[in-house]
Amino acid sequence: MNKKLPGVSVVIPSFNDKKKVFRLLNSLEKSTYSNLETIVVVNGPKDTLDEGEKKYLWVKWIDAGGDNIGQTGCYNLGFAYTKKENHILYCDSDVVLDKDMISNLVKATQSNKKIGIVTPMILYLSDKNFVNQAGAEVNLITGQVKVGWGSKEKFLEGHEVQNSGTLMLFKRDVVNKIGGVDNWFLCYFDPDYCLRAKREGFITWYEPSAKCFHDQSKDPNIWRPRVLSRAYLLGRNRVLFMRRHGNMLTFILFLPLILGYYFIETLRYNNFHKFLELLWGTLVGFFYPLKSANFIPLPRVKKV
Repeated sequence: MNKKLPGVSVVIPSFNDKKKVFRLLNSLEKSTYSNLETIVVVNGPKDTLDEGEKKYLWVKWIDAGGDNIGQTGCYNLGFAYTKKENHILYCDSDVVLDKDMISNLVKATQSNKKIGIVTPMILYLSDKNFVNQAGAEVNLITGQVKVGWGSKEKFLEGHEVQNSGTLMLFKRDVVNKIGGVDNWFLCYFDPDYCLRAKREGFITWYEPSAKCFHDQSKDPNIWRPRVLSRAYLLGRNRVLFMRRHGNMLTFILFLPLILGYYFIETLRYNNFHKFLELLWGTLVGFFYPLKSANFIPLPRVKKV
């Protein structure tokens, strides 16, 4: 790979998921993009950190401490440790990378100066012909979420998307302009980041030539209860997202329909208490402090 191509810092958050992190690192070792820096931010149990430091000497391991600071805390900490000139590959731990993925993401950023964020074709690890995510969109009138999902053949053309999650390449210019992700722990911080970048004139691009594989079940009886497991944050952060980017009047009008959907979901999976958590999170979201500035500073750290 041409050494003149920009450096890329891969930032991976880890919380009690050693096997997934090591599997991801094994795939990253095979990448055809040579100008890489890899940072794993380990939160919680230290077995991942202790074993990882011995097994993967080329990785920069960051100890985030024992208290769970969430995905957002781990990402911002990892971003702060990256080389200041590098692009950043935001990468959840439960993915496996195609060897050419990073090369193709970088090529996409170079194809159009307006492209600030690139997301790959994210396929299921269990079914590599079925797309788990090809960009996403939050309806800024209703708050409803639509994800690019379906047969691989439907998503073979690159195009601008509103947002994405799981894995994205951020140009360094974007990070310099808007800083880190908002500290929402998890849920909705990734589409928020994409729309904050859009405010600065950048676009988010879906690039099908870049591929990765997501270790997530296609079975709704598995993934739907998983969504409900984070009910409070889902409710709170949806409101925070809409307060920042959406039309709150129309969102409030549509909110009973959204809550009704989750009410039925909690009854279906016999966990009604999760609906109460969602409802409480939704109410909290209307009063929770929300930063007005588009730039969110990264934590101050001593580089290692």
